[in-house]
Amino acid sequence: MRRFKFNLNTALRVKQRIEQIREQQLMEARKALEIEKRELMVLKEKESDIKQAMERKLERKLKAAELMLYEAVMNTLKDRIVNQEVRVEQAREKSREAMESFLAARRERQAIEKLKEKKYAGYLVELNREEQKILDDIASLAYIRRGWEE
Repeated sequence: MRRFKFNLNTALRVKQRIEQIREQQLMEARKALEIEKRELMVLKEKESDIKQAMERKLERKLKAAELMLYEAVMNTLKDRIVNQEVRVEQAREKSREAMESFLAARRERQAIEKLKEKKYAGYLVELNREEQKILDDIASLAYIRRGWEE
């Protein structure tokens, strides 16, 4: 009998490669999201540190110029935090899109692999049928030969 041949092997390899690429993109998107989250955390820690420093200085006498400087620094930092929160949300959305793309690529690959498994199972059934047919022919010949010998 002929060897098993799956006509969609090339398509399967392409789908596997696409899945690998999408997985790499997903990992990169997740890494970018973590970097943006860390940056946001650093900015919030700076804000907290500045607030604490300002509170310590308020316990003592604080000059108007120093108060204005703290306020300017805090406003700038708050703007940076808002911008960073936007960047985090954008990175989160890219990560979500990369995950959806990866999952779609995985489903496509799995669909082709299931088709391959079904084709292979059909091939095995056909192979067993042919083997059984050969065995039946051999048994028939043996029976006929014994009948001629008697």
